[in-house]
Amino acid sequence: MNSPSHPPWATVRDLMASTGMKGTPAEARLLKLATWLSSRGEPVTRQQIYEAFPDDYAGKAAAREKKWTRDKLDLRRLGIPVLFLEAEGDEGAYLVEPTSCTLPPLDFSPEEAAVVWTAGQAALRTHDHPLADDLETALRKLAVGAKGLLPRAALLEADWTVPEPGTLRKWLGTLADAIERQRRVKVAYRKADGTITERHVDIYGYAWRRGHWIFAGHCHMRRAIRMFYLERVQSLALAPAQSKKVDYEIPGDFDIRAWSRQETWDYFVHEPREAVVKFRGSLATMAPKLLPGAVITRESDNSRVARLVVKNLGGLVRQALAWGPEAELLEPADGRAIAREILFALSGRLDRETAR
Repeated sequence: MNSPSHPPWATVRDLMASTGMKGTPAEARLLKLATWLSSRGEPVTRQQIYEAFPDDYAGKAAAREKKWTRDKLDLRRLGIPVLFLEAEGDEGAYLVEPTSCTLPPLDFSPEEAAVVWTAGQAALRTHDHPLADDLETALRKLAVGAKGLLPRAALLEADWTVPEPGTLRKWLGTLADAIERQRRVKVAYRKADGTITERHVDIYGYAWRRGHWIFAGHCHMRRAIRMFYLERVQSLALAPAQSKKVDYEIPGDFDIRAWSRQETWDYFVHEPREAVVKFRGSLATMAPKLLPGAVITRESDNSRVARLVVKNLGGLVRQALAWGPEAELLEPADGRAIAREILFALSGRLDRETAR
């Protein structure tokens, strides 16, 4: 946006969409107005604007003034400020400086950020990409703008579906009721491998965790406290009461925040094991944020090697794959085998989708 001869209105359609404006004749009119103001290269009066666009600013003086005021506000919302310059003895003049124009703030949902991130990482795999440095910088800014949260491993799971809003509200109400009355619930739950199990759970708490509702409590099937994603629930209802008394007591030291902040590789699936992940490129400097608590060392090639203890190796593998080619699981060896299995399953799923 530096040269008046190349005004930055090429993406005005996208800018208008981001501010709630639809693709109508008004869009083309604003584009034409912004281009004309920029191409003049000097201040222009309202009268000159009215004369340049007689069909747009017709009618009485008050009507023209009202429409011009509205147009200025619409342009400003698009990041195109119309500057007013006072001049003695006349009504003043207006000017658009391309160097003062800005893009509207980006506000990606987690899913949108994941798509943009994945596409950018795919482009970086082409080593002769002409804008590789700029793209890497943009991806780093994307991570910061998305509060440091890169694509989550959940996006790699097959058949990850979100229940209808009405169903979610119903289940959240059931969870709240279960906690308040300390009533056990019966849950049909889909595991990461797609199998469905039915289990009874004493609900201790629920929370919003990185774009997903989760709940935690004592799972009678596992005989331990476990965390569950509400998106994986197939059915959820209060279990028949065992007596007139409460079904369970919530431990005094239970804190749902410890579970809502927990990473997938911290879930207790197996005994603790050491894992090593190497980060390159734009992910290298973000390693402490991606793997909090890991011991991180800097290599001679400016990459980072993170060592950590995990209790769910599969969870770490899926997350490393979601981060893209700049994250590589070095150890343990069976973790790399899990990665190959996941990629093979995803490839088969893609082939099936393509064949439809």
